[in-house]
Amino acid sequence: MTAFLGLDLGTSQVKAMMCASDGTIVGQGSASYPVATPRDGWAESDPELWWRAVRTAVREAKAGAEVAAIGIAGQMHGVVLCNERSVVLRPAILWLDRRASSEMKRYELLTAAQVASLGSAPWPGTAGPMLLWLSRHEPGTYRAARWQLQPKDWLRLRLTGEVATDPTDASATLLYDLPGDTWALDVVESLGLRPDLLAPIRGSGEVAGTLLAGPAAELGLAPGIPVVTGCGDTAASLLAASRTHPLEAGSGWALLTLGTGGQWIAPVDALDPDPAGNTYLCRAVDGRYRLVGMQNVGVALDWVRHMLGASWDELYAAAGRAAAAGLRFEPWLVSERGRSGGGWTGATLAHTREDLLRAALSGVAGLLRDRLDDLRATGTAPRQVLLGGGGSGHPAWRALLAEVLGVPLHPAPAPALTARGATLLAARALAI
Repeated sequence: MTAFLGLDLGTSQVKAMMCASDGTIVGQGSASYPVATPRDGWAESDPELWWRAVRTAVREAKAGAEVAAIGIAGQMHGVVLCNERSVVLRPAILWLDRRASSEMKRYELLTAAQVASLGSAPWPGTAGPMLLWLSRHEPGTYRAARWQLQPKDWLRLRLTGEVATDPTDASATLLYDLPGDTWALDVVESLGLRPDLLAPIRGSGEVAGTLLAGPAAELGLAPGIPVVTGCGDTAASLLAASRTHPLEAGSGWALLTLGTGGQWIAPVDALDPDPAGNTYLCRAVDGRYRLVGMQNVGVALDWVRHMLGASWDELYAAAGRAAAAGLRFEPWLVSERGRSGGGWTGATLAHTREDLLRAALSGVAGLLRDRLDDLRATGTAPRQVLLGGGGSGHPAWRALLAEVLGVPLHPAPAPALTARGATLLAARALAI
């Protein structure tokens, strides 16, 4: 059997999916890896741990199929610094990281036209501010770097030895000219960053190289398999969802994905900036989309789950309980939009463990509702929402979300939208 392999390098987990040419899933695998927090507000990861997780996930997903092409998607915004020999110089900085908050002031010196070309207001979890921080606090490492890569681009480099990025990831770095669809070199120069660190941009579904013999042996695959450039996880999810639902500009549909973080995604035609700076414009594989990102979603629920010793099923099942009077959960466990510090308030001796679980779900649902209001404030008001990601198949959790959000929710047609999108890119590359 011939199949396409899709790899999703998530924030704490790698997923692998094998799909036949008709889209049928023939194999899946996953493996987790830790995210380090060496200081308050920092979030880092060793790419070598990513590779170990990739090996495990691929070998689990193979299912005896012959791989025709490999597609890649991954978490966005972070920075992996590599030298000329492709050696990683320091742990990758992830999108959850907040160390570059002070560096955002440098963006205030840009002209209004330069800021508008970026499509997004500056925030610290993106590559531009991170590189400014590295140039200031780790100048030796910064000078020694030859490339700054997004996570999925490092993975493809490991697979093929080829350096590249794609428009979907590049557009989320705060170093990309969205209307011009190219690196914003004038912005890079104004910020005092090195333009030679930026990887060549290739099409998301373009074949960027072939699988090298060494990595092939570690994955149990044949060398020479075509590997596509790939895309960011949001773009991959949108691509997969668009196969079955009318997720296009003006359709009235939006996609809500729930993972470590959460994202409202709405395809758009216009490139009008958000005056409030609460939403972001990015490139999709086909077209563009407006994004509202949230950090305290899965990461907050996972903390609650561990604190209370609950399984994911037990947590989501608590959504079917009645809300306990007076009990609230603030989800701000990661600093977000000036809010920091979370947990339960209003707890009494009468409240139970199940009440705490239910309150946590309500708190996260309230955060999702507030960010939906941000999307509506830009003139994009979805009438139907496709729901994908963590817990989206649990009826109690989906019912609670629909009640709080006030819009009809439809479960995604397939699990692991990002990995499915990566398989579609692999198939597209071979024009099948």
